[in-house]
Amino acid sequence: MKNRLISLAAVCAFIPTMLVAQSVEKNELVGVWAVKVTPRNAPGTLLAIDLFGADGSFTHNDDEALPPIPAIQAIGTKRSAAYGRWKRTGDREFKLTFYIEIWKEGVVNGFIRVQRTLTLSESGDEFSGPAKADFCDANWNVVLSLANDVKGKRLETP
Repeated sequence: MKNRLISLAAVCAFIPTMLVAQSVEKNELVGVWAVKVTPRNAPGTLLAIDLFGADGSFTHNDDEALPPIPAIQAIGTKRSAAYGRWKRTGDREFKLTFYIEIWKEGVVNGFIRVQRTLTLSESGDEFSGPAKADFCDANWNVVLSLANDVKGKRLETP
């Protein structure tokens, strides 16, 4: 009987921790997301996988090709993975900035700076918001800016 009481006490102590952990997770960006970026004034849609770290770190991976826009193609034709930082700015609201290298003929020839404002859904399984992508030359001069709409869906992870 004593062992059952100890087990019951352990379970009762664990349940609130589980519920808090689940509600905190649903109110955070931490995790892996499938992301769809739709430019407002340019062709195409970009699909990517984003990783939001608990420490505010960010990693983004998508296809290597850049949009067939002459101003962008003048800087480069391929892009690298992206790295940046994010932070909470309000209830279910977040700011994110990340950077990508632009490659032309095997050499870094410019950069992309992306800034997003994301709003997490009530369920915590989706986010959406506006984004701005600045395409810069090797000296960080903005050559072109594109406005985008971003949507994300949380992916299951263990």
